[in-house]
Amino acid sequence: MKTQQEIENLLPAWFEGALSPDEKDQLRSWKEASDENARVFAEFEAVWQQTERLRSMKKYNEQAALVEIRRKINQQQKPRFLQLFKTVAAVLLFPLLFSSIYFFLHNTQSEAVFAEQQWYTLKTGSGMRSEFQLPDGTKVWLNSNTTLRYPVAFSAAVREVFISGEAYFDVAKNQHKPFMVNTGKLTIQVTGTEFMASNYPDDKLTEIVLVEGSVNLCQTDAKVKDKLIRRMQPGDRAILEEGDNKLFIEQVNVAKYVAWKDGRLIFRDDAMTEVVRRLNRWYGVDIQLNEEHLEDYVYTATFEDESLFQVLDLLKISAPIEYTIKQREQRTDNTFSKMEIEISRKK
Repeated sequence: MKTQQEIENLLPAWFEGALSPDEKDQLRSWKEASDENARVFAEFEAVWQQTERLRSMKKYNEQAALVEIRRKINQQQKPRFLQLFKTVAAVLLFPLLFSSIYFFLHNTQSEAVFAEQQWYTLKTGSGMRSEFQLPDGTKVWLNSNTTLRYPVAFSAAVREVFISGEAYFDVAKNQHKPFMVNTGKLTIQVTGTEFMASNYPDDKLTEIVLVEGSVNLCQTDAKVKDKLIRRMQPGDRAILEEGDNKLFIEQVNVAKYVAWKDGRLIFRDDAMTEVVRRLNRWYGVDIQLNEEHLEDYVYTATFEDESLFQVLDLLKISAPIEYTIKQREQRTDNTFSKMEIEISRKK
């Protein structure tokens, strides 16, 4: 059996898919041997995913990153992270290492909620989507502008995470340790299943769509822990609007609600307001309707790999509309404001 250090040296190759079958088995056995090993694996995975996200960025300020790294490391004094960064350095280019550390420290917040438990926060930017695996093997897809908060290692009794935004969960089965997603008003409780949960603050509603298995919807209340409200079945869509304590459940075609994780946008007799809401989130833009009657138009379409302007041109074919792109403003930090598009009736 390899030593602890030898196992940790295998981690970069694990995420690159370069391990032999025997090495993969050894690393899996090591990971499952203790909560501490699972914690180390999760820490490394968090760092690695940030470097993968950084590879898609076109540019970064290397000098500013170096200054920020020094400041952050001096503040935090975390030997585990320093060791992980040394390991990452063995397989990454030097400039990328610095920028990835900066990105990780700046965007992934680690905080001790309880003395013995550490939490991470992952965020996706506007128009971005990402896939992530939790310490227990649960797969999570995060939609645009979504925050996922999870512990480095789950407790012995429960696997609980917190979301703000929209996420798809493929939960690793564990009959003895329930998986719980806290959305604010509702807590979703499962042992192994697939579902989508959404609670964007600007949407003012909580939405859950169950793909397979079953889930319990529980009231999120510190005074009444795990108060069961409703059990959902596959194909159910549950909606709880802000300011309303009434839960609405209907049977739907789940493909429309979860296709985003596979890179597709599906509309089925959706009003223009819903189309605009989802396009804004998908492309990270700000589309506005300048006439109320435009809200009455409905669309049925499936988009995959089309650019924003291709989608808008296709929408023009289906309804008498036209669009205008507003001039983007340059900010003092040399970044530009979000693209604004105005949709009006064709004259």
